[in-house]
Amino acid sequence: MTSLKGKKLLILGGAYQHRKILRAAKRLGIETYVADFLPTELAPTKQMADHALQIDIFDHEKLVALCRKEKIDAVSAPYLDVTQWPVFYLCEELGYPCFGDYRQHEVLTDKRAFKAFCDQAGADTIPAYSPEQLEAGQAPFPLLIKPSDSRGSRGQTVCHGPEDVAAALQLAKQESRDGGILIERYMGQQNDVQLVYLVIEGEPYLYKVQDRYLGSVENGFDKLCVAEIGPSFREEAFRNSADQRVKNMIRQLGLRNAPVFIQAFFDGEKAWLYDPGLRMPGDDFDEGYSRITGIDISEALVRFAFTGQMPKELGEAIENTRLNQFSVMVYPCLLPGKIAAIEGLEALESYPPLVTFSTAYRAGDEVMPHRNVKQRFGEFVVTARNKTDLHEKIRHIFNTLHVYNAAGEDMLIEKFDGKELSRYPW
Repeated sequence: MTSLKGKKLLILGGAYQHRKILRAAKRLGIETYVADFLPTELAPTKQMADHALQIDIFDHEKLVALCRKEKIDAVSAPYLDVTQWPVFYLCEELGYPCFGDYRQHEVLTDKRAFKAFCDQAGADTIPAYSPEQLEAGQAPFPLLIKPSDSRGSRGQTVCHGPEDVAAALQLAKQESRDGGILIERYMGQQNDVQLVYLVIEGEPYLYKVQDRYLGSVENGFDKLCVAEIGPSFREEAFRNSADQRVKNMIRQLGLRNAPVFIQAFFDGEKAWLYDPGLRMPGDDFDEGYSRITGIDISEALVRFAFTGQMPKELGEAIENTRLNQFSVMVYPCLLPGKIAAIEGLEALESYPPLVTFSTAYRAGDEVMPHRNVKQRFGEFVVTARNKTDLHEKIRHIFNTLHVYNAAGEDMLIEKFDGKELSRYPW
């Protein structure tokens, strides 16, 4: 492979999701720059970079000037939703490799455009209704009303009757960049999966099918993922019944080299696609996957940023690899209130089965009742040989970790208890 030693890479977004990109760049001898609006102490990836820059990722002119002044060779931000358009515009102006063109970004960042494209391409999507149908009583409840272009469960409301609609529409419009909304059949909490494809030289390869487990209705987290388990217990069923239909849709989009992230509902035969991204998902599944298989996706994405290519050998390795262990993320959430103390992080840091973890809060922080990803305390990634082993490891995390308020009450909620593991065959 071509050496990238001494090259310069700008990473947009200093959140924890980009730590693996920065580590991969450093292994390749690349000089790293990380930019976003946050101070370095609040941006984990900035703390690891050669150059930490407090520049808003939407300040296009400043970023262009930085790249020209510093003679930066490439830009990358493959794990965050919010960075997709800033990276596209920067790469377009400077002539850097990018995952897709304007139309491909539009389809894979706007839920309305994605649904329209899937319908045309023969892929299944969740039944949706227009505001006029809703007004005329032609949209059967329960419904999910959400922004067409938001992320992290922001602005979503389950409507059980007409009395819920007005507030749901207002919230969705507020959270949308352009005021766009979607009105869909509410699919409940079952059969939710995350799909990731890597398109290599025009051919999509299925990288993962992962089960998503949502939080409780009682705590208001029934639209928020609190745990993800890969491989899905339905992966082979998906490959046999729905994979080719999704691949055909991706082929029609015309991508050359890019990741495609999709959330879907899958009942064992049919997949209803609903949330896309021209990126990798914002979790650390890759770290667990790499530990189990030795396949390093982050390094491939770094190389793409400089060359615009991903090796066919990577696609073949993905195609021929099946996980024989679990790679699992758990996302404990927090009750609203002020954090007085956090215990157990040092013990978990030295716990060998824990591949990686990140936290979003520190002692002294105030937790607000957002009922979305902003109430997650963090992400904890483990690998496990089988479901008994996995259950023990998840239990160890929650027995070790505690987040207390001033009254000494543990603020951690939505502790994934592993009851669903009984459905896994190994």
